[in-house]
Amino acid sequence: SGTVRRDGSSRFGSDKTYGVFPSFSAGWRLSKEHFMKSINWLDDVKFRASWGKLGSHNNVLPTNAFTLYNSNFGLSYYDINGNGTIVQGFYQSNIGNINTGWEEDVVTNIGLDFTLFNHKVDGSVEWYKKSINGLLFPQPLPSTTGGAAPPIVNIGDVENKGWDISAAYHITGGKAFHLNIGVNVTTYDNMIVKVPDPGYFDVGIVRNQTGHPVSAFFGYDVIGFFKDDDDVAKSPVQQEAAPGRFKYRDVNNDGQITPDDRTFFGDPNPDFTYGINLNSTYKQFDFSMFLYGSQGNDVFNTLTYQTGVWDSYMAAKSNDLLFNSWRPDNLNPKLPIAQNASSFSTSGDVSFYKENGSFLKCRSVILGYLFNSNFLKKYSIKKFRVYFQVENLFTITKYSGLDPELPSGFSTLDPAQQSAAFGIDYSNYPHNFRNYVLGLNLSF
Repeated sequence: SGTVRRDGSSRFGSDKTYGVFPSFSAGWRLSKEHFMKSINWLDDVKFRASWGKLGSHNNVLPTNAFTLYNSNFGLSYYDINGNGTIVQGFYQSNIGNINTGWEEDVVTNIGLDFTLFNHKVDGSVEWYKKSINGLLFPQPLPSTTGGAAPPIVNIGDVENKGWDISAAYHITGGKAFHLNIGVNVTTYDNMIVKVPDPGYFDVGIVRNQTGHPVSAFFGYDVIGFFKDDDDVAKSPVQQEAAPGRFKYRDVNNDGQITPDDRTFFGDPNPDFTYGINLNSTYKQFDFSMFLYGSQGNDVFNTLTYQTGVWDSYMAAKSNDLLFNSWRPDNLNPKLPIAQNASSFSTSGDVSFYKENGSFLKCRSVILGYLFNSNFLKKYSIKKFRVYFQVENLFTITKYSGLDPELPSGFSTLDPAQQSAAFGIDYSNYPHNFRNYVLGLNLSF
């Protein structure tokens, strides 16, 4: 099968309004072939492949192609005549770009679906590749451009690829007992393929650079705390270095800590995610459980900076700041020295706040009972089921924050920037609070 679609969007300039996006797929059911008939344990197997291209105009405002001007009493009103009467003026609020066009998402899938052992086992194995060409993102501009908002432009190419593997096992014990066990694993390899000169763009602690994953953490690598004045003197020259403050790694080994020593120190993209589904019934009882996990992803925990560094945020603080910050008699602390002074050597853009964000969550556990009696049938009740459900029963993780599962951005950035800066815990509302539900299902 195949499709071709032609989409148009007035969010782009007249030369970029339309895009043509084809897709096709093909399948071969091998189990129907004559040479497969002798394999008794193989119930069904199908080989499939697909390729498709879709266009996206997400993050692009309808006014993106136009340069806009605005008027504001505090910004553009001025006594230009010198007679004490202010006159309305205008200032540039947005920079337009008529050359912005469709972001193209090109997806390739090659897979194998199978059913084995008289339908006791079924599953699939699939390789996927998704290329994003012409990523839509705000254009980085120098400060000399002024305060006008930059346009959304096609800034680069990104590639994701990996494997999707799923399998399910179905067990039947007589007529009363049934059990289904399902497992799925998705590997994930993310890479920025192309970014225009200078080959990267920054969003806070994040640097998106060619040859690196999207939203990789970039800054100074903390290798410990300065122990004393002698340690400061023997270490590479570092601005505002002092006992108890962060000691940064001299990446280029030039004997001094400069912006050239900033390096990539974390990746919020997981190596793989996985899920486990359990469903069983025994007579009138039913039970289900769903587990979900992520492995190999880093989290930048800004809460540690806000609550554990005295000069960062004058509000609620961690007890570790009082009892486990650096002191001359505590040279292996959790936190740097407590002092009411900001410095280069107590910066927040450092690897000290990176943590392992891997986790396993029990999303849901449900236990139910189905009533079946002549009394119910008398009142035309076909189904009467009660159940008890616990959501987010437990989370297994080494992450010290409230929840290692973070949203894909943070509210202080516009939507385009959110997609390029994730894995950062900005006091995000947790997804792991526990819920208890007592429910009733009725069918008449």
